[in-house]
Amino acid sequence: MNSLSSKQQLLHLLQIQPLELHREFSAIAKTPEAEIMVLAEPEADMAAVADVIETAAPVPVEPYSEPDPELPLSKDVLAAMNEYQPGLQWRLNPGSTEPMLQNGLLVTPSIELLQSVPQKKLLWLCLQQES
Repeated sequence: MNSLSSKQQLLHLLQIQPLELHREFSAIAKTPEAEIMVLAEPEADMAAVADVIETAAPVPVEPYSEPDPELPLSKDVLAAMNEYQPGLQWRLNPGSTEPMLQNGLLVTPSIELLQSVPQKKLLWLCLQQES
């Protein structure tokens, strides 16, 4: 009994509230084991999933390209990157619709699209984000 009260005291001291179970989880927790075993027979379902995965068409991956460092906008972006996000790499993705940061990589739409005022604002916000 003493250990229970010390655990409760520790939870209170650390300001930790016990989690409440969602209704769906509570319903599963109250399900008899026999029903769970019926639900847990994955052999037929797994074979169907494997067939779907094998026949699925591969998702095309659009290659990133490096921006032309001689273009005026590229020079401005590279200068801003060096100032606000040193070490950040920059790639163009023709399929992208707006600038975004992805694991130390700035991915932007084409230079032509990036020249619009809304895109420049989004680019500026990306460069100001914490990496």
